[in-house]
Amino acid sequence: LSCDPLEGSLLTIQRYGEAAGVQEIKGSRSLLSVPPIAKELHIEIVTSPTYNTKGIYDRILYQHFQTPRLVQENDILCLPTVGHPEFLEENSTKFVRWPELCFRVKRILPAEKIQQSIGYLADTQNTSLFLVGSTNSAIPSFPSHNGCSFWSSLSPAGLCSAVKQLCDILGPHLHNREILLNGSGSILLSGPSGVGKITAVKAACSRLNLHFFKVNCVALCGDTSGSTEVKLHNAFSEAEFYSPCVLLMKDIELLGRDRDGYGEDSRVILALRHLLLEKEINTSYPVLVVGTTSKLADVPSDVQTAFLHEVKIEVPTEEQRKAILNMLTQNFSLGKEVSLTKLAQQSAVSEF
Repeated sequence: LSCDPLEGSLLTIQRYGEAAGVQEIKGSRSLLSVPPIAKELHIEIVTSPTYNTKGIYDRILYQHFQTPRLVQENDILCLPTVGHPEFLEENSTKFVRWPELCFRVKRILPAEKIQQSIGYLADTQNTSLFLVGSTNSAIPSFPSHNGCSFWSSLSPAGLCSAVKQLCDILGPHLHNREILLNGSGSILLSGPSGVGKITAVKAACSRLNLHFFKVNCVALCGDTSGSTEVKLHNAFSEAEFYSPCVLLMKDIELLGRDRDGYGEDSRVILALRHLLLEKEINTSYPVLVVGTTSKLADVPSDVQTAFLHEVKIEVPTEEQRKAILNMLTQNFSLGKEVSLTKLAQQSAVSEF
């Protein structure tokens, strides 16, 4: 389910053991029925660019299930990794922040033969846990631990309009894939350097429950057109491995240019246009592409027209800058002499 915090939603909670439409029982709740115990729990690790899918995370799983957990088939379990040295050992090459490990519940075997239950309790004392492979899946949004809420917010200050615009464009590619043409849903996102393009895309991914996979286009530029084309195809193939995801191509203006930076590389441009407009995705989950640039004029025209949509993020206004400062400093004790209003006024920049 996608989550749009700017729109109203209705969530209905049903007490365990009570069928819908049954008159509510009055009196003490101390004797409510307890979910049955799971004898075996079979789970799959969800592929993600934020951790090694083939890593061994036994201690993290053991600690999680020391507390009895209510599980259902097809649930997505999100396990925090903060402070676990085991996670660092398995992800030393790609560690940036403490992510959440995601697992999908594939199968549950009850301890006793009973009629099918809507949920089961699983814990370390009564349940045998089996990791039976990996899978692709959408993931719930999850706030980062011990970090500023701005970076994990679904509505980061100053970027709410841009995030909503991205979600409005990408959303139909998730829910109506059967009516779409071949190719990836794609956006060319432009704006001055440091304006928040990547932050906005991350927030949109969280709202749409998508993985976020970033590729720096400078790393895709090879010594020859052929090597650049190979790296480009590899990037899209890796994005398919993490699907459903957004492939963010940072500094897209670097692709399609000759090594001297003046002429255009037609072979690379044709390869990129094929990947964006014609390539059939070899997975049931979508791969959406966002190319970012702070130099829109430097993007070759044939690269610009390969993207189905264009979005521009403007320099934040004084009101937006103050909202950003408020959000960034909400966990700090500021001195009386600190005026966020004055800082917002003094931090004005002109677009270049």
